[in-house]
Amino acid sequence: MNFFVNLFVKYSVQSNVDHIVRKKFLSARKRELLRSIARNAFWSYPEVAPSKVPDSKLIEKVLIYGDDRQRKELLNIFPVEKVRRIWEQNLIIQEPRLSDLNRRLAIELFRIPDPEEHIKRSYQKYNLYDRFSVKNS
Repeated sequence: MNFFVNLFVKYSVQSNVDHIVRKKFLSARKRELLRSIARNAFWSYPEVAPSKVPDSKLIEKVLIYGDDRQRKELLNIFPVEKVRRIWEQNLIIQEPRLSDLNRRLAIELFRIPDPEEHIKRSYQKYNLYDRFSVKNS
């Protein structure tokens, strides 16, 4: 019995250490990504503190202002589902301003088979202005 208790404790401690190391590693990668995008994405601010930028805002700014390497780094830091959700909710609704970018992200980053249809559906789902505004006939 003592053997199993020791094994469990050792596994639990190792698991916690792995979690802490991974969290610090990802935090360092996020800081580096923010530093590399800050000049273009947060140009109107004198200085941007990494702790003040929410993940959703960092993802949005990297998708808009980042290059291909930075966008791929997003997928190494955050789950693809989270990045895709932020793209659908925050960038697609900015059609037609981000039209070319949205199509490029759909094809190259998210590998969506029918980007036009996906963008159209997401736009209809998340664009509250069009959904709730009164249409003049």
